[in-house]
Amino acid sequence: MNDGEALRRRIDDLSPMGVRFVARMVESLSDPPQAQGSAPEPTWISAESDWIEYFGLLISAHHGLAVDALKETGFENAFRDACEAVGWGVDPPASATRRFVDVTVQTRDGRHRRLSLKSTAAQRLSKSTTHISKLTEAAWIQDVRSPRSRRSRTLELFEEYSAAVDAILMLRAFRHDPQSIPYCYQLVEIPSAIFASLRLLPLSAFEADGPTLDCSFQGDSVAARVSLDRSDAKVTVKQIQLSACVVHEEWELGDRNPRQTVSS
Repeated sequence: MNDGEALRRRIDDLSPMGVRFVARMVESLSDPPQAQGSAPEPTWISAESDWIEYFGLLISAHHGLAVDALKETGFENAFRDACEAVGWGVDPPASATRRFVDVTVQTRDGRHRRLSLKSTAAQRLSKSTTHISKLTEAAWIQDVRSPRSRRSRTLELFEEYSAAVDAILMLRAFRHDPQSIPYCYQLVEIPSAIFASLRLLPLSAFEADGPTLDCSFQGDSVAARVSLDRSDAKVTVKQIQLSACVVHEEWELGDRNPRQTVSS
């Protein structure tokens, strides 16, 4: 018995409402987002076409039931599911004690990648830069007063971060307005090495209570800007140049049924 026959038998055993639910999901899966093949060369993710297709189906299934963008925990669950679907090794969900890393993946080549997962569905997302509203919390930001202490604590934090995390994977959801389903999803990888140049900054760069620190990377003098936010005791990363990142894939959803918008 093949998978299709097994599925039909299971559907026959469902209640009328169960069949109705499955029919709605099948309807959403019958029109999956179109992968655009954005990367100029295959990446470790885009080279796995089954992963790209499966993740697109997960996006479709999500929007079969919801208007809100796939993000936060939903993104992490979908990412793990897609990795497992293609046979990649994935560690158990992170415990509360594991700092910075959300998931570790072992791909077919045997390489382990330690990843922090982020997402955004902010309005007016840029096509050339991205933004991390909270890279990590850092309570000490509100306590340090001298530039020397601020520099020391900042470099210590980013040394720990870069030792723990290979890259940040961010799922970006582009929307026409807050009430609409995203028309495009973009999966971007930000290398943790983008922060390495912080150690080269002079002491004067840390004089402000909440300084903004420019990161140079691969010939770009301002590939990203790290801000120490005293008001919320967190680290924000602004104006991350997509040219310094890897865009693994984009999925175009096109226009979705009006019944799937909040206004309906």
